[in-house]
Amino acid sequence: MEDVDERRNLQQVMAIASVAKLDPEDLVGQPQCLYFSRDLNTSNMKLIEVDGAIMSYIEEGKDLVIRGEKTDSAVLCLDDMTFDLKEAETSNTLLLLDQCFAGPDEFEVNTPEELHHFEVQGVAHEYYELRPMRPRLQKLQTLLEKNPYAGDLYEDSPSHAGPKYSTEDLLDMVQASRKEIEAELKKLRACCVKGLWRLLDFDYEFEVLSQIISLMEENSWKMDEIPLNETLETLEVLKPRCILQHVMDCFGDQNEAADSGDLIKYRLQEDGICRMYAEMLLKHTDKFNLSEFLQAWRQSVPEGMITNENQLRGLSLIDRASKPQVISLFKVSSLPEDEKERFNFLFRVKERWTMDEITPYLENLAPDKLKIGALLQKHARTSVGPDGVRVYNSKRPVT
Repeated sequence: MEDVDERRNLQQVMAIASVAKLDPEDLVGQPQCLYFSRDLNTSNMKLIEVDGAIMSYIEEGKDLVIRGEKTDSAVLCLDDMTFDLKEAETSNTLLLLDQCFAGPDEFEVNTPEELHHFEVQGVAHEYYELRPMRPRLQKLQTLLEKNPYAGDLYEDSPSHAGPKYSTEDLLDMVQASRKEIEAELKKLRACCVKGLWRLLDFDYEFEVLSQIISLMEENSWKMDEIPLNETLETLEVLKPRCILQHVMDCFGDQNEAADSGDLIKYRLQEDGICRMYAEMLLKHTDKFNLSEFLQAWRQSVPEGMITNENQLRGLSLIDRASKPQVISLFKVSSLPEDEKERFNFLFRVKERWTMDEITPYLENLAPDKLKIGALLQKHARTSVGPDGVRVYNSKRPVT
């Protein structure tokens, strides 16, 4: 820093103001002189522009985390939000100081007779901007699919020797906030087995669910009054208790109205279970005659449950133009995460889509109908089919 006798004094500052044709009577606030440090160092500093909400988040002592592997573009995560982190340049020179008078409250203090001195410790010409973005969650499913859990019996087999991931592992590898990752784990029906997150093998998960339903039918329990503890105690000789509890939570919820003291009762979710049975029928065949599928599906679900085509949203694709009409497995989770790639994939599978058909495959890109409409305007053109129904096809060549 400059030596004390090299600093400007108040008389010199007023002289400079006079040369600049500034009337001292018009000056407000606290006069301050800035000096450049002899050791300017910006290599250990990065500037990030944040809004008031993020600033409050930081002031509360919460962490900002930058996530991304070497091949990823960096993202910044709060507890519940993810931001794209982009470098921006400015034609202005940014001076970095530990302290100076800059806030509106500080300018209300008018002490023109007192001169303050501050040291500039760094100079920058770029900073980082934060833009809210959808979390990049597809990698979570990709990681967990490598080694699904099919029971302790198969844990030592070569087919189940793949990697397993703890919560901290996933936080390090997936570009999303903690809460977003936790929500996606629930959506994927992932289970924490011995401290490691696993997807259940589909056939194993269906087997566990079938055992719970069989026990319900054997005891003539109502679908909304299944005693939790009795179910777990009866079936834990067949399956681990934690897996039974997990499947109960995925395909049911606590029916507090039917609880009696310490007796906890669960209500089975009709839509989720009917959807599971539909996937079981579709996963082993390329295409299924639609009318035959609907009949087989209706007959396969537990007694008392009613199937409907809304339960197939985002799970299957119905070709109503073929003769006879056919249905095939087409899960939204199998689609590309990138917006442009998603549309290219959809239009490669099917040239024209109605709004009802395509909406389930866009909902995780745009959570409300207005945004889905904006996506369609961007990537598709519309026309009206022979039956008077509006359809969408690709604006770009499909690759």
